[in-house]
Amino acid sequence: PFHSIIIIHSLLLKLFPTLNNMISLCLLLSASLPTIAARYEPSPIAIPRRKGVPTTPKCASRRLIAAFGNPKYFTDKLIPADKPGAMLKVPNFDTLFDEICKVSPLAKQAITQDKPGGINAIDNTADVYKWKVTDSNPNRLVSHIDKIDNFQKNGVPLLRFRSTLHGPTERRALCFGELISTTELRTKWDATNAIVDTTYYAADLKEVDELQGHKYGESLLFGIGYVKTKQSVVSPREQLTICGLQEFPSGAAIIWGLELEEDQNYLFPDDQPKRMPRSTTHLFSTTIIPKGDDTFDVEYVLQLEVGGFPGWLTGPVVIDTVKKMFRFADGYFKSGLDGGDLAKKLASMPDDEDAADPESRELNESSVLDEEQTLLMPP
Repeated sequence: PFHSIIIIHSLLLKLFPTLNNMISLCLLLSASLPTIAARYEPSPIAIPRRKGVPTTPKCASRRLIAAFGNPKYFTDKLIPADKPGAMLKVPNFDTLFDEICKVSPLAKQAITQDKPGGINAIDNTADVYKWKVTDSNPNRLVSHIDKIDNFQKNGVPLLRFRSTLHGPTERRALCFGELISTTELRTKWDATNAIVDTTYYAADLKEVDELQGHKYGESLLFGIGYVKTKQSVVSPREQLTICGLQEFPSGAAIIWGLELEEDQNYLFPDDQPKRMPRSTTHLFSTTIIPKGDDTFDVEYVLQLEVGGFPGWLTGPVVIDTVKKMFRFADGYFKSGLDGGDLAKKLASMPDDEDAADPESRELNESSVLDEEQTLLMPP
């Protein structure tokens, strides 16, 4: 990525010689792309605020550094959260999964096919949008990366990654979600993360299934996650997203996430009263397709806007970070086959039969809840 920046630098100098000093400064900052997001201080007033969305009194004074989700993905329907007085805004599931299917062939397989074929069954000619391939090599761990620049005019690219991993069948989607949603695992590949926490989850998942019309598998998780990056030479960033996990009879699963709209800002954690520049997950999905007892395909789709961070540098930073995540995931899931960390973790969790038994379920309810709800975090 750094060599690409140098090429861009040379081209811009030919076109705009007067920008030499500014571009040289950008190059200096770009020398450490994996950590550059923590080294750029935005001006709060430069972050736009969508008009027409009411802000709760609690957040009224913070509107200059507020961010928001795309209203097309949300409805006006609310469902009770697990905490008294809190209500969770319900996405427009048809619109959400229609978009996810357009950008993720594996997600479309999971939703529409009884026996999804995985990466080898993808028909690239069926893509709804025009993608630009940035890397493709079947012999690499991350076998394919492509992107759509400025997707939906959000100023940052939509990125798509594909990989094949090896690991046990048990709780695959949950275990993959924990890579990005638990402090213990995430800090092993993402040194910038400071807080990963679940603020709320749905009080009754049956309400979620009913609102989905039972068209998108079974809802195993639905809730809100909060993430905050570490304090560095600049202020931290934060996110507040609504996330879920859908599981299908084929064994396929989809983890999805969206940034919440601004009128949900009152759901920020009470122990984090100071608002930070906001990053925005415009769209996120991870689809898992089983290929065999010990093998599965993964398609990871993400459009992330880092608050105040130059959009043209976001792509290389996100690509580098997601590659690190897959490298860690590769070893972590393999450890589930050879008695390593994942195998030990799975052995400590109640199996599905025990969880279904009323007496056993009552005994294990707290531990299962703690395990599963860690998934509900921003990507």
